[in-house]
Amino acid sequence: NDQITVFAGKDVLEIKGFTIFDRWGNLLYQKGPFQPNDLQYGWDGTFGGQPMNAGVYVFYAEVVFVDGLTELFKGDVTLMR
Repeated sequence: NDQITVFAGKDVLEIKGFTIFDRWGNLLYQKGPFQPNDLQYGWDGTFGGQPMNAGVYVFYAEVVFVDGLTELFKGDVTLMR
């Protein structure tokens, strides 16, 4: 299965939070904290065990860097079926 996963380089200490919302702002997925590049924390395109419809979804990833800086990354992803 394909997933939306947070990948990062060596300068990232942890992913403090990772959330996915639908276009109406409903929370579909939330995990954190966890180590970057860990596939077990990826969103598989489902909610409540049911596959979501193809469409655009919004993500937020709060990233903690090794120097102590925390930054919020946001964007959108298109789910295709």
